[in-house]
Amino acid sequence: MRTYGAFFMKSFKKNLAYRSQVWLRIVGNIVTILVQVAIWGALLGSGPASGISFHDMVTYAILNTSVAAILMDGLIHEADERMRTGNIAIDLLRPLHYPLCLFADQLGKSAFHFVFAVLPTLLVATLLFGFTAPASAWDLLAFLAAIVIALAISFALGYLVVLLAFWFLTTLHFEWAMVGLMTVFSGSFLPLWFFPPGWLEVARVLPFQFLGFVPAAIYMGKLPTGDVWPTLLVGVVWTLLLLGLTSWIWSASLKRLVVHGG
Repeated sequence: MRTYGAFFMKSFKKNLAYRSQVWLRIVGNIVTILVQVAIWGALLGSGPASGISFHDMVTYAILNTSVAAILMDGLIHEADERMRTGNIAIDLLRPLHYPLCLFADQLGKSAFHFVFAVLPTLLVATLLFGFTAPASAWDLLAFLAAIVIALAISFALGYLVVLLAFWFLTTLHFEWAMVGLMTVFSGSFLPLWFFPPGWLEVARVLPFQFLGFVPAAIYMGKLPTGDVWPTLLVGVVWTLLLLGLTSWIWSASLKRLVVHGG
């Protein structure tokens, strides 16, 4: 585990070298929140809809932007680049478990973004727009559990797309599809509260809701108390299913690897 801890620290320190990107990410987060606040101000300025007020949506926008900043789906682009250049062969030759190396690397990046992007974003957004505290200490605890599930599911989904590159030698089209599904069904911009019944049922049977809507709804106390832990249990089941699927595909992928370039 010490070796994977070194991967974590290397990833964290590597991102320190790109300080300009930190400022750009913070500015980008604030602009994203500003746009959403303006939209919801126009839509809900006359009064709440479905029991959700404008101030609720301000908190929701800040939470979703912050959660999105630490998700691990960024490994898709990085692994695709290593696949196309042939550097993936070097990773596989190491006496280490490649999936765990990927996870440690992404966890280091998420930790970096949390410290240097999410925390400053929360501070600035709170001063500019206001930010509601958790509904209760219980909701905060459940929210932290939901964040762990969100990280695990985002890694599993990203890793699943990476493994498809062993068959198709690129992840570009799968990455586009994944980003589209996450944007729509995670509730990042349109919460599931406002989904029509048919789309709501689709969203509820997919894992994407755990990448945005579920953590925010739990934090805000908008999920009934009796539904919180069963919802988190569903998230754990999705995590285990996705990790089990990726483990099986990983074993099959090693037989399909074709290195180009390098």
